[in-house]
Amino acid sequence: MKKFLIKIARYCLIVFVLINILSWGCLYFLRNSSFYKPEFLTHEIKDKSFDYIVIGSSIGLTSVDTKCIDSLDHVKGINLSIDDTSTSSNYLMLEHFYQQGGKANYCILSLSSWDLAVTHPRINNNDYRFLPFVSNDYVYHYYDSMEDGFFKPLTYSHYLPCLGVCYYNTEVFYPSLVTVCQPNKRNRFDDKGDYCYPSTGVVIKHKHKEVVLHWNNPFLNKIKALCQAHHTKLIVYQAPVVNTTIVNTNKSYNFINHSTLLQPQEGFYDEVHLDVNGRKIASTVLAKDLIKEYFKKNEQ
Repeated sequence: MKKFLIKIARYCLIVFVLINILSWGCLYFLRNSSFYKPEFLTHEIKDKSFDYIVIGSSIGLTSVDTKCIDSLDHVKGINLSIDDTSTSSNYLMLEHFYQQGGKANYCILSLSSWDLAVTHPRINNNDYRFLPFVSNDYVYHYYDSMEDGFFKPLTYSHYLPCLGVCYYNTEVFYPSLVTVCQPNKRNRFDDKGDYCYPSTGVVIKHKHKEVVLHWNNPFLNKIKALCQAHHTKLIVYQAPVVNTTIVNTNKSYNFINHSTLLQPQEGFYDEVHLDVNGRKIASTVLAKDLIKEYFKKNEQ
């Protein structure tokens, strides 16, 4: 019986080691690919000096067309927004940008009004996309501070990579297999980090409402401080929203408010996301505002 238990323990140990080696390999191939936005920035973007960068959730990803802005003012930008994230994730993306040697004159933070009001942010659905960089202190400390409870799969992946890979298996393991053969394949964004929805969305109509911004999220101040430390001017951008007027009373941030720029039938994919037509209109107006209020003034 004793020998049997020893063999079982030995086999379990071997399996445990092999799973961790396999998991390490998954993270290695992801880290050296362009599949997710953090890896794309590291692997594919060689010149990391920009006139401006865009950070945000899917709203920033689908509302800001950097190619349109670049063409109108001969500047260089990149969209680092990640879908299904929040302000805390935007902070981590910004930190990741600087840690990878990035430089930018301006940082455009695409705002989510409901997330701005969050007092105690928690880990987000797509924060696992930074998992290949968990050995870096800034990612590890972010995971450790954001994950709740005793079991922290992202945080403890710093020591046992199998925890994060197994817990987020469909989002990490399978994409890593794709990157073995296609390291430059990107997950729903182009070579500038942009993505757009088709003009086939369905917008649910509702009465016009007014939303007053509540600047409660602690990561807003962290983003602002991080920008200041790297000599980057922060601009907060409110993209168009269906039948909604966003009201801002906080004058301590540079703020561009396009909440009422579009009519419901003019270019929305859903209530808060623009389609390909709406993105073109919004980005053109945004470019003009940036040229008028920021880019040209900076040259003078």
